[in-house]
Amino acid sequence: MTRGSIVSLGIANPVFRPNADDEGVYDNDGFVDHEKVEVGLEKPADTEKTAEGANPPAPAPPTELKASLNLGHAVSLAVGQTIGSGIFVSPNDVVKQVGSIGMSLVIWLISGTLSMCGALTFCELGTMFKRSGGEYQYIKAAYGKLASFLYLWVCGVVRNGMGCAAIALTFAHYFMDLFMDETDPGFTVAKKAAATAAIVIIIAVNIWSTKIGLWMQNIFTALKLGALTVLVVMGIYFLSIGKTENISQNWFKGTTIDFAKWTNAFFASLWAYSGWNCINMMSGEIKNPTKTVPRALVLTNIIMISIYLIANVAYHTILPITVLTNERAIAVKVGKTVGGEGVWGEIWAVFFGVSVAISTFGALSSSLMGSSRLPFIAAQEDMFPKFVALIQVKNGTPIVGLLTMGALATFWVWPTDIGGLIKYVGFLSWAWWGMCFAAVPLLRFTMRGFPRTFRVFLPVTGFAIIASLYLTIGQFVASPVPCLGWLAVVAVGVPIYYGFVDPDNTCRTWMAWLLSKLSKLLKAEL
Repeated sequence: MTRGSIVSLGIANPVFRPNADDEGVYDNDGFVDHEKVEVGLEKPADTEKTAEGANPPAPAPPTELKASLNLGHAVSLAVGQTIGSGIFVSPNDVVKQVGSIGMSLVIWLISGTLSMCGALTFCELGTMFKRSGGEYQYIKAAYGKLASFLYLWVCGVVRNGMGCAAIALTFAHYFMDLFMDETDPGFTVAKKAAATAAIVIIIAVNIWSTKIGLWMQNIFTALKLGALTVLVVMGIYFLSIGKTENISQNWFKGTTIDFAKWTNAFFASLWAYSGWNCINMMSGEIKNPTKTVPRALVLTNIIMISIYLIANVAYHTILPITVLTNERAIAVKVGKTVGGEGVWGEIWAVFFGVSVAISTFGALSSSLMGSSRLPFIAAQEDMFPKFVALIQVKNGTPIVGLLTMGALATFWVWPTDIGGLIKYVGFLSWAWWGMCFAAVPLLRFTMRGFPRTFRVFLPVTGFAIIASLYLTIGQFVASPVPCLGWLAVVAVGVPIYYGFVDPDNTCRTWMAWLLSKLSKLLKAEL
């Protein structure tokens, strides 16, 4: 077996392990840690044969990640992962939907509170089910295999690809805005071509070397936080010199009272809070997780709410609401406004354009790599075709899952826009997250004796359940036809499950029963 060979590995129990007798060569998910593997994977096999009739020794379990993160580490990592492209595109959509500065800030505040409640609810589920898979494992435990397959079917095939496409289009919009005006006839096509190119480049880089991808990610995170910091400083500067005309009027003047539009506003702001459940994913690396994880979740969300409220006030201080609602690359417009019509205006516009474009490129890389894990896990659970679980031994990347996610993201780039993608990704996400939230009281009844190191206050979960119902029903009211289409996509998964996945061969049993009845009724035989 050569270093470039492709093999199928399990997450909890890899079915193949080159050099399995070398301790510490695998990470927590069962992937080969190539910093610990010497050059020469073809280690000679053990010449000792197992005694006849004896079971072969079980492979060593994956090396556990050391619990080395304290409260400060967990909060800083979570804040860095949560801040993404959303704060540079969502303020436009939020204020456009609700019509006023004050109401847009209320939406951002409620969205942050909802994210905190969702994260605390997931904290209880995460302490119960620690195996990779997150929501898939929660839904499977609460509702069974069919529901968990439908989650994989919808989210693994549709939602995650759409989410990556939205990030790619955000990158492309800011990138192309450096060279073209939004009103140019070819801007849309150029933007979609740039988004496609970004996806292809990231897939190629991650397949070739995960280390390069991680190195790029650190630089992108620094640029993202730098751009956000400069934006806030500019807003404070405008306030300090008395330029308050954009926020001096009644903050709630012009508020739109529209159930459907408010739902769209929530989806836009919640897009910026995406990543609220990331601490649960790294709970195994946190010291004293029973106390540290919930504290980190609360602190992270308080910090995020504060940052986003301050950033929105900065946007509204610098840009009139009429300009803000008509600009997609709002950070670039901030730079032009602060710097004026001269050279400084162009310098600041380029600074924001480059910073946001590069940071969203990094977010896209992280999302594509993370999203590729879901079809990988599905294949390991025999929910998807087994070849989807193939990984590249040399780099430890789920190569088929990565290529699949890249193809899906590219597909969604062309027929849609950023706003539509954010809206439908939000609809699909919160529908399934609502089921996860409802799993908490359900599992407390059906799995009473199951050990729980953390128990969320049920009213917190109740708020998350009610909010998810509001978001999904509200989207149905706002866009009934597309939502019915998504329900049809879910329904298509049912015959696929019973025909190809169901371990009890339910479909074959039904077909055999139908064949027997028809043969008797028609007096016919095969």
